[in-house]
Amino acid sequence: MKRMFYAAFICGLLLIQQRTSAQEFIQARGANLYKSGKKIELRGTNLGNWLLREDFMVGLYGSHTEMRSAMNTVLGKEKADAFWDEYETVYYTDKDAEFLAKEGFNAIRVPINENRFENPNEPGRYDEGALRHLDTMIRISKAHGIYVILDLHAVMGGQSREIYADSLSGTPDFWRYADFRTRATAFWGFLAKRYRNETGVAGYDLVNEPNTEDHTELLTAWLRETMLQIRKVDPVHLIIVEGDDYGKNFKGLPDDFWNDKQTMFQFHIYPFFAFPLTRMTDYPQTLDGVRYDKAYLRNLMHEQIAFGRHKPVYMGEFGTGNEEPKFAFTMVRDLISIADEEGWSWTEWTYKDVGPMGLVSVRADTPWRTFLASPEVKAEREQASELFGRSGADSQARDSVAKMTASITGNFDGTTQGQFRRRTERVLEDELSYAIVFHLKDKSEAEMRQLADSFAFDSCSPNAELDEVYFVGKDRQGPTNR
Repeated sequence: MKRMFYAAFICGLLLIQQRTSAQEFIQARGANLYKSGKKIELRGTNLGNWLLREDFMVGLYGSHTEMRSAMNTVLGKEKADAFWDEYETVYYTDKDAEFLAKEGFNAIRVPINENRFENPNEPGRYDEGALRHLDTMIRISKAHGIYVILDLHAVMGGQSREIYADSLSGTPDFWRYADFRTRATAFWGFLAKRYRNETGVAGYDLVNEPNTEDHTELLTAWLRETMLQIRKVDPVHLIIVEGDDYGKNFKGLPDDFWNDKQTMFQFHIYPFFAFPLTRMTDYPQTLDGVRYDKAYLRNLMHEQIAFGRHKPVYMGEFGTGNEEPKFAFTMVRDLISIADEEGWSWTEWTYKDVGPMGLVSVRADTPWRTFLASPEVKAEREQASELFGRSGADSQARDSVAKMTASITGNFDGTTQGQFRRRTERVLEDELSYAIVFHLKDKSEAEMRQLADSFAFDSCSPNAELDEVYFVGKDRQGPTNR
C-alpha cells in the first residue's frame, strides 16, 4: 500500500511539471478516454508477426526465437540478419499506415518480443536495430493519426505455455524465476523513459495473456512493481492491464491496485473459444438448450469486464480467419457492434500475414509464398500434418502426437494432458522449423532480401471478406476523432 501511495505521489509531482502537456496524451476519465478534452474511442488492428513472429502467420514452424535460430544455423548469421532486417523494414511503412487511416482506423497495437530487444546474456542492453524500427513505426503512424499501443506480447521465459509467448522450454518460466520478471520490469522502465514525451503512443500493455497457472499473486506483485517503475519516469501514458488465465481473471487483483487513474482493462475474445464452432452449422443457433446469439455474446463479454471498477474497457484482440466457418464473420460483426454500443475501444487481430487472418495477406505469386508452396516445403508440411493431425478428414486417426501423449498421460487430468501435449508439440515444431529453412540454404543475401520483400504493402492484397467486417466507414459509423 505504501509503495502504491509513493507511486501516486511521484506521479502527482511529475504531472505538475507536465501540466501544460498532459492534455496532448490520451487520458482516462472514469470509464472513458479523452484527448485534448474530447472523448475518443480507439478503433484499429494489431501489427502481429512484425517484432514477434508467429508460426502460422509467417508460414514456418516453431517459436520466434527458434525460427531465428534455425535461420542462423542454416544460412549463417549474416544472411539471416539481412533477411530479418529487410523483413522488419518493409513490413510496416507509410503505405500501410495510409491504407489503415483511409479506412478509418485510429489505433494499432504492436506486439513486441522482449527476446527481440534484449540479449539474454546481456541484461539491460537493448538492440538498437529493433528500437530504430519501433521509433520509425511510431513516427509513421503518428503522421497518419494512428495511435500506437505498445504490447509486451512475449517476455523472457514465457508468460504462458503458448508458442507466441516464446518460451523455449514450453513452460511459463517467467513465473518460476524472479530474474525474468526483474528484467521485464526494467525493460518497461526503459521504454517508458524513451517514449514518455511521445503523444503518438496511447499506452503500455504490460503483458499479453499471462497464465501463472494458479499463482496470481506473482502476477499482482509484478504488475505493481512494473507500474511503479513506469510511473517514476512517465506519469501520463495509459497503463493497460490483462488479468490472469490468459487475460480472463481479474479477481486476484486487489482494489488498491487500480488507484492509478490512467489504467485501462483489456480482454480478448475469439469465436473459436466463445462458441462450440465445431458443432455449429449456423449463427445464431440453439444447441443443447443454449441460444448462441448476440445476447449470449454480450453476456459473455460483460462477465469478462464485471470487475466492479469504473475504468475504460479495451477489446485488444478478437477476430476470425479464412479457415473458420463463414458464419464466424457474423459473430465478429456482433462483437464489434457490442463494443461500439458499449463505448469500448478495440483492435482486431491482425493486420498482415500469409493468409489465415490478415486484413491484408502476402500474395501467392510473391517469392516467399512461392517458396512455401514448393514441393519440398509442401512435403515437410505433409509430414507435420501426420504428426499433428491438422489436415484431412482422417486427421484424428493420423494424429501421432495425440496417440503418443495419450499413452503416457492416460491417467492424468485433462489439464496435465494438454500441457504435456503442448510441450511435445513444441519440440517437434522447433525441429520442423529447421527442416523448412534448410531449403533456403543455397540462397544468396540478395535473394533472402527479395524473399523478405514479399511482406511489403505492394506485395500484399486485401482480404475482401475481412475488409467488410472490420473497416470503419463502410457499412457502419466509426470514430472521426483522431
